[in-house]
Amino acid sequence: MASAWTENGPISLPSRSLAYGAGTAVALFAVLGLVLGVSAAFHRSAAPGIEAGAGVAGKDDALTARPVVDLAPPPAAPDAAGNDAADAEDDAAKAEALAAQTAAAQAIQAKPSKSGGNIDDVLASPTEKPPGAVKGAADEAPPGTPVKSDVPF
Repeated sequence: MASAWTENGPISLPSRSLAYGAGTAVALFAVLGLVLGVSAAFHRSAAPGIEAGAGVAGKDDALTARPVVDLAPPPAAPDAAGNDAADAEDDAAKAEALAAQTAAAQAIQAKPSKSGGNIDDVLASPTEKPPGAVKGAADEAPPGTPVKSDVPF
């Protein structure tokens, strides 16, 4: 190694032959990588395990693919030319019933000082089931009774 003076002081430089050798090696690896990349891009051989030119259909021992689960066919579409008038009448009747329920509920809500009716009764559908029974007071222990527990503390 030779020591040379530069503007900022003395620095160590490698020998000239070592620098040229490293540069040549880098250039050779770059050219080799370029050649391998181009040859891989234009390489047209068959994939491993598949013969070139022979299709899968030519094998006698090939299995036929079957679905694991058989799906039911989709339901048929409703008849477009069917009962348009009857459907329109049903929709109109449902809309009128809903409008009547909404008007009754709004009337009850608008007059909170008068108890004219229960909004839950107005908006409940005829098929709606009442809520389940609330846990009674008999199931709870009185406030002064000690609670038995398996916890030691």
